[in-house]
Amino acid sequence: MANNLFVLPRLGQTIRQEDSGIYYILNQQTGRVRSLIQLVRENLHWYILQLQPIADGLDYRWSVLSRENDCALKPATDRQIAHYFSKPEYTEPIGAWQVMRNADFGFGKFTPIEAPEDISYAILTFEGDEMKTPVRLHKAPSEWLEESNDKDILQLEIA
Repeated sequence: MANNLFVLPRLGQTIRQEDSGIYYILNQQTGRVRSLIQLVRENLHWYILQLQPIADGLDYRWSVLSRENDCALKPATDRQIAHYFSKPEYTEPIGAWQVMRNADFGFGKFTPIEAPEDISYAILTFEGDEMKTPVRLHKAPSEWLEESNDKDILQLEIA
């Protein structure tokens, strides 16, 4: 079992309203944006959305990431987080994860112990109780959320 994992909530920053917004996944080879993800809170529920093309390929829409009817994200328990991240590949860096998930997808926030200001984010995918390798998310500038910039987002060169 990895010794890097701290599941005590007080060690990791919780997922808060300030974390909502647009995130992007980079193609590591080309450095281009591969996908746009949005974390939104509506009333009491959190959702993960992905920007996807509509049938004609000219327009895009935000679609909820869920393969089943449970679209809303629910906080993962300390036991679940320990199960997901107590593997050798997560031994470094040492830190604390906060996770919200539905049946198939999740959003993770990692707070490193050595540099708590260097928070990172990930999109998670699940098959039952098993988590696949997290994919790093980069927080987009706040300007991307302004309605006047919708066309600018669509102008991004998505790989």
